[in-house]
Amino acid sequence: MRPDALPGYLVPLRDALVDARRERQSIPIEGLPVPRSDADAYAVQTAVADACGFFASSRPRAWKVGAASRDALPNAAPLPPKHVVRSPATFAAGTFNRILIEGEIAFRLRAPLDNIAADPPAVAAAIGEWLVTIEVVDPRYANLDDAGPTLRLADHGMHGALVVGSGGPLPDAVDWTSLVARVRRNGELVKETRGGHPLGNLLFLLPWLARHAIERGVLLGEGDVVTAGTWTGVIEAHAGQTIDVEFPAIGRASVRFE
Repeated sequence: MRPDALPGYLVPLRDALVDARRERQSIPIEGLPVPRSDADAYAVQTAVADACGFFASSRPRAWKVGAASRDALPNAAPLPPKHVVRSPATFAAGTFNRILIEGEIAFRLRAPLDNIAADPPAVAAAIGEWLVTIEVVDPRYANLDDAGPTLRLADHGMHGALVVGSGGPLPDAVDWTSLVARVRRNGELVKETRGGHPLGNLLFLLPWLARHAIERGVLLGEGDVVTAGTWTGVIEAHAGQTIDVEFPAIGRASVRFE
């Protein structure tokens, strides 16, 4: 990825996030510089990725993208290849500082996305499959509730891992408001939602992400996976638990935490 220039005032934040990842320890946010803009937060993302070697051998092949509302500017993070795994997945004890689960829908591309126009048929035509995913949110910040949006964005959206489950071809017409999502912990149903994502049809995020990636020297290509936010809310999990997420209309994903 083409590096963004890291403003000098954010060097302590980069160093703290790199140390937190290497040592698998959370860090207090008191005293840390706060990115003044999304652009500065993306510069931290790039600097952390470079220091940790996230993309030393491969360009990003998976992304997370989201937005607070349809009128808000979206935000995104490239996901390190080693953090993207197939379902069913198992993670050893101590892999994460904290285990927060989000049941999500992702899209796998069958054609590259360049500066594609915000045209729904064109976007849909570039998608090969929709998939059920589980994002493991693993914040590096000890006091997460006090971390503002740009601090969270700088921490790659607090990404820990993405478990990619089953799916199928994206239908020509989707009633996004009726999609059911279920989360089970050790086989017990703990959450069920219907139309649980406030933004509904998430395809509108893809043209923005394509442009965002190109600005960073990356073309979204065939086979890339884009996950687009939680339909289940955030659910905490712990060691010794198995989490299953199912969208009956799409597929399922499963992850075990030792």
